[in-house]
Amino acid sequence: MTSQHATTEATAATAASSAAPAGAQMAREAWRAMLALTFSGEAPSRMTLVCQELDLTPAALKLLLVLSNGARPMRALVETFRHDPSYLTSVVDLLERRGIARREPHPTDRRAKTVTLTDEGQHVLARAQELLSVPPASLQRLSPDEQSQLLHLLLRVVDGEPTILSALRPHPVDVHVDTQR
Repeated sequence: MTSQHATTEATAATAASSAAPAGAQMAREAWRAMLALTFSGEAPSRMTLVCQELDLTPAALKLLLVLSNGARPMRALVETFRHDPSYLTSVVDLLERRGIARREPHPTDRRAKTVTLTDEGQHVLARAQELLSVPPASLQRLSPDEQSQLLHLLLRVVDGEPTILSALRPHPVDVHVDTQR
């Protein structure tokens, strides 16, 4: 895509968003805020630090999180990641060498393999979840009540996305228990 074409598309998108109903425009800006937090700020450096601490590549960390939902056939993993099968095989090889995952025969298709987490993989997953769930300092700008409201709203949004991994899903928090610590 040429830069002029990209600029034209961006201009058209901006014009469309300014003509959109207020609710759609609010949703667009809320989404932009979530993207900003995901792709900027502390998130990218946090992912790098988690990968370094666990000695995993970003793809291996994502595979670890996907496997938190249970064993998955290799073919399904290729579809999920949309990577070349040989690349995904190399990521599974890495997890196997580390003792984090193992290949097992598929229960109904003797030609296929599934990938599952080992006990060590469950420990690494728990550590990854612990490291990934440390909130960024910017959340301290919100009061406890505002943090509760934000969590409530985000839980509603996450509930509308059934493909979000269980390892990444937030959990409701009883505010009264947490504020008395």
